[in-house]
Parts: sequence; structure tokens; C-alpha cells
Amino acid sequence: MTVTPKSSTELAAAFEQEAKRLLGEYKIPGVTLGMLTPDGDYFVHLGVTSLENPLPIDADTIFQIGSTTKTITSLTCSVLVAQGKLDLDVPVRTYLPDFKLKDESVAAALTVRDVLTHQGGFQGDLFEETGNGDDALSKVLDILAESPQVVALRSHWSYNNAGFYVAGRVIEVLTGKPYEAAVTELIFEPLGMDHTLFFPSQVMTYRFAAGHNKIDDELVIQRPWILPRSSAPAGGTLNSTMRDMTRYAYYIMSGTTIPARPDQEAGAQGEDTATPAEASPLETLDRPLLWKPQRPIGDALNGFPGERGQIGQSWFIDQYPQATIISHGGTTHGHQSDFWVSPDRKVGFIAMTNASNGHAYNRKLSKWIKRELLGLSAAELPEHFVSPDTLSDFEGKYLIIGTAMNIGSHLEGGRLTLTIPDTTPGASGTKPAPLRFIAPNRALVTSGGDLDDTGVEFLRGADDKVEFMRMGVRLYPLEGREVAQTMPLTEI
Repeated sequence: MTVTPKSSTELAAAFEQEAKRLLGEYKIPGVTLGMLTPDGDYFVHLGVTSLENPLPIDADTIFQIGSTTKTITSLTCSVLVAQGKLDLDVPVRTYLPDFKLKDESVAAALTVRDVLTHQGGFQGDLFEETGNGDDALSKVLDILAESPQVVALRSHWSYNNAGFYVAGRVIEVLTGKPYEAAVTELIFEPLGMDHTLFFPSQVMTYRFAAGHNKIDDELVIQRPWILPRSSAPAGGTLNSTMRDMTRYAYYIMSGTTIPARPDQEAGAQGEDTATPAEASPLETLDRPLLWKPQRPIGDALNGFPGERGQIGQSWFIDQYPQATIISHGGTTHGHQSDFWVSPDRKVGFIAMTNASNGHAYNRKLSKWIKRELLGLSAAELPEHFVSPDTLSDFEGKYLIIGTAMNIGSHLEGGRLTLTIPDTTPGASGTKPAPLRFIAPNRALVTSGGDLDDTGVEFLRGADDKVEFMRMGVRLYPLEGREVAQTMPLTEI
């Protein structure tokens, strides 16, 4: 796709105009946005910190960044590798001798690389309150030890928060410090990220955003404000600012950080003042290893609808002839954020919102930036005909492991439709999600709402019968299917 280049002034104005237009469409209380380019950086801050106690959003407003934290946990592990303290490919029990899982064979073989690439196969969404003490992570591993093994180690890929608790505990043992203190010392201090904070007692001394949940058509304040401390390595408790996340983006792209400078509104061009990170293993780290592809994951998380993606060392990877994009994002209590960079093109996008429909807003703006700066756009995906007999293979209940909830799948008017529980805190009921098939076992949600264009894939076993549905990046087993625990180590 050919795009006529805009001048810096035109690009900044168009970015701000598009951000404001979409904010009106999605009615999000507050956003902070960054568009990083080789020619300058452009920032837009819109809305307020809270609908109940509003303050204007600025470059130093603190938001919860959620699961983008996983890339920081991963980077911390790489620093420990550089220090000679950690080997990603030896069993976790090398560092945690008492480590246990329901499946002893998995517990004995699991490596740190397995958990950093979401390949453990055990229950992934495990958010347990284990207190605010420094033993929060060790306690949550005791709970993980009793959690179900859903699929075999390194078999079907599925997003796994709980694996990062294992990585976080390894960090604690190897550094002799709580996870938060170790990450602050090894990552945030060298990169000058002094407003990137884990604890409410720290955050509350600065301007910070309150989360909001979309319930029906109304946005309401989320209480409590933050997830349990035990979820910290997966992204439950980390908070940051646009200024600090820009520093992180520059390190990932170039191995450099940028000095503090006055806030830049949209249209203010950044100076080329990058300087090396302070002396630390970060300075000489082989950063491209972080986004070296480890395995395919099914539908891309940050790509265009229907594209296939890969996972690196905690980074999602989308590769195009024009650019390689690595990404992550996060969802916590009423906050949704997105973060991607193209290291080869030195282009990046950072978005933090204080609303549970923030990803939908961010995706729209992200597509605009990919088109304008990288010349990327979505391919046309004609509908694939699937016979009613075959569609009936996909009907049933798909279990949300660790809860009593399930995702229903049924034929309605000749079309397969999912019935998805509304898990937003304070909400109830279900959401219909009609599907449009783009391949024999692959579809996109066509709800027109926040789930629009989410990828859905039905995975069959050796007997050609459906065993799982992967929606987005999570795997849901079909109720009543006996799933083999000895699946091959490749994607079915």
C-alpha cells in the first residue's frame, strides 16, 4: 500500500484529530497516547483521570499497564542470564527445588523459557489474593501446585498468566530480593523510569488514573483499584506514565534511553538526543533475542484480522515485508493499554486508557498509524462457506478453566454464534458473538462491538473431533471431550 508522506506538522495534527474522533466514538474517560517516529515523537493526552474526581491527563499521569509487564519480567530474566545467574533452558527446579504442579512430569521438565513463552499448559488465569507481604509469590505457587493441567507441556499454545508467577519467583530467589525490588533495580533505575511503580502507597502520591468499567452503556469507577500482589510478574500491579513507557520503547528499539525533557504535545517534534542506558547488563544485551520467534500462536494478537502470529520471549511478533512489529498490551481493573514497536523501522505506538473498552479504541488508532507510517493495511478476507453439518461439530460448551462459566456455541439462523459471559466486574449476563468463517476451522467475531474481529479457531484432535476453541489468545476445552495428555509438541 502506498501512502503519501505527511510533513511533521500534518502528521501531528492528523494523529491528534484521529485520537479525538475515536475518543468521541468510544467515550473513554481518559487516554495518553504516543506515536514514535524516526523524525520525532508525538504525544496526545485527552480526557480525565476519573469521572468522579477529574483531573486532566498529562504525560506524567500514572496508568496501570497490565500485561505489558510480562515483557519487563522477561527482560529481567535476560539480565540475569547476562549476569550468569540464569539459564532459560534448564528445569525450573534448578532454582526452585520444591516446585510442584499437578502433573509431576511437567513440574520436572518445565523451564523458564517455557513460562516466558506461555507453554506450560496448566491453568493460566489464576488471580489469588495471598496478601501484601514479600511472600505473596511463594504462596501463589502453592496454589498453582493444585491447579489443573489443561494440555500437555509445549503442546497447544495458550496465553498463561500463572507461568509468569513462576518466573517472578525465580527472579526473587536469584536476586535475594522481592520481585518488585529486583525489577526496579535491574530495569527501571538504569532506564530512568522513576515513575514506574508497583505499590498503591507509591502511586497515590502522584496524579493517577482510576479505572472504569463499561456496564451496559455506562462507564463506572472500578473498585478495588488494583489486582493482588501475587499477580505482579504477569502484570497485575505495575503502573507507569507515557514519559516512562517512551523510555522503555526506545530501549527496546535501540538499546538507548532518552533524557528527561519538557512534555511534548502533539506536533512537538522530538530531538535526536538518545543516549546509552546507564552501565548495566542492559547496555550490551542482545535485544533481538527477545523477539526471535519461538513458535506460532494461531491468530495474531496485534495483527490485522485473520493474520497469524508468533511468540518470542514474551513478545508477540507480526512480520511483514515492510516491517517487523513486536507488541504486548494489558487489561487490569478498568484499565486497558497497548504497546508496540517496530525495531527495524524505529516506529512505535503507546496507548494507555482508563476504561474496559480501551483495546477497541487503541486498535483503531493503531491501524491508522500502521497505515500512515508503515504502509500496512488489512487484507480482504472473503467468507468461507462451512456446511451446517460441519458447523454442528463446533456446537457445545467451552469451559473457562478455573471458573464455573463457559462459552456457549450454537447455530442460529444458519450461522455459528458464541455466547460469552460478561466478566466485567459489576456486570452480568452474556454477550452474543456471531462468527464469520474465513477458513474451515477459523472465524472472526462480527458482533460490531468491542470483540469485533477477534479471531476464533477450533482445534481438532487425532480423531478429527473438536477438542478446543481458541478465542483471542486463550484456549477453552470443549466440555465432555477426553483430551490426551500426550499430544505432540507441535501445533495441531
